[in-house]
Amino acid sequence: MDIPDKVFARARKLKRGAVEELFAQAYPTAVRLSRGLCGREDVAEGVVRFVMIKAAKVLPGWRDATEAERWFLHHTILTARRAAEHQPAANADLLAKDGNAAMTAFVRALRNLPQQQKEAILLHFGEHLNSRYLGVAMDCSADAAQTHLDAARAALRQVAGPEIDGLLLRFESAYTRLKPGENEIPLAARRWAAKSLRPRRVRRILWMLVVVLVIVGSVWAWLKMKG
Repeated sequence: MDIPDKVFARARKLKRGAVEELFAQAYPTAVRLSRGLCGREDVAEGVVRFVMIKAAKVLPGWRDATEAERWFLHHTILTARRAAEHQPAANADLLAKDGNAAMTAFVRALRNLPQQQKEAILLHFGEHLNSRYLGVAMDCSADAAQTHLDAARAALRQVAGPEIDGLLLRFESAYTRLKPGENEIPLAARRWAAKSLRPRRVRRILWMLVVVLVIVGSVWAWLKMKG
């Protein structure tokens, strides 16, 4: 994330504009990864909603933008795992929208992989993470992440044969297209910042109301005693 230190410090204090700026950086990856993992727009929207709302609750504890970036990757994956049973239809998968028969079969094979093997493919070929960062995102060791990636490639090679390299290039291109439009990002950042910070504002207003009522009650009691 390319977030200046001063902006990040303000975001940790849940200042609205800074939170919006941080969310604008994180939102594209959360959307792209959710769509890639889920293959369905409706399920991906639910994953993004959960992640963005939760982010504001834990944001004050992040030390720097790098930790924030890792958090968004990791928790998008964890949330998508919980939605893994909602598989897309093969001909409606977001990664196979070009209608190419070979690509549709390749994506179907990808969806049939064990969950962590599927994640390893998406993170390596989609997000271009090495084994170390794969492990961080997937909550496992770098060696385990590399094992998942190697097993996934071997399984996909059995399906694709000599076409594997070309299909992986198609996959990378399809995955890149899952990102939100540039005009959508600032609007989404403002929306999610507003939604995630709203409970805090409500609590603050209620607390101020309680304080005012206590003061008014104390003044009323004092006046009654004086009368």
